[in-house]
Amino acid sequence: MSSLPRTIKGFLKLGPSRFMRQLNNMGDTKVGTLIGTDKFGNKYFENLNESYGRTRWVQFAKEDSFFSRAEANASQVPAEWHGWLHRMLDAPPTIDKSMAAPKWGVEFTENLTGSPKAFKTYNTTRAKFQAWTPKVANRA
Repeated sequence: MSSLPRTIKGFLKLGPSRFMRQLNNMGDTKVGTLIGTDKFGNKYFENLNESYGRTRWVQFAKEDSFFSRAEANASQVPAEWHGWLHRMLDAPPTIDKSMAAPKWGVEFTENLTGSPKAFKTYNTTRAKFQAWTPKVANRA
């Protein structure tokens, strides 16, 4: 929870629409400098005046509408930006290319568990047991 002066400052800098969207999606208002954007449209911010551990955050691309809270999750952050968010790297990936994905690597995708696009297993083997169906003899 933020203090009243910080909340008022956030309202004045963000405007009423963005202020309400942040309150709905994050439960708090944050104002900072835009550090970079990844290829999925997620925006990464930093504010060194915040308390430690709250200085870096991500604004997900899917948070553009007011009622999109359930669509954003942490698996939408690529590995190089994850390292910067969690202070494993001092410089963002736009400057430090050490965490760049290798050319032979697989394209990054978010975790789709719980969504309609989730992987579903299926059986490719024959059944070991056959269901029993009784044969009925005709009565004379």
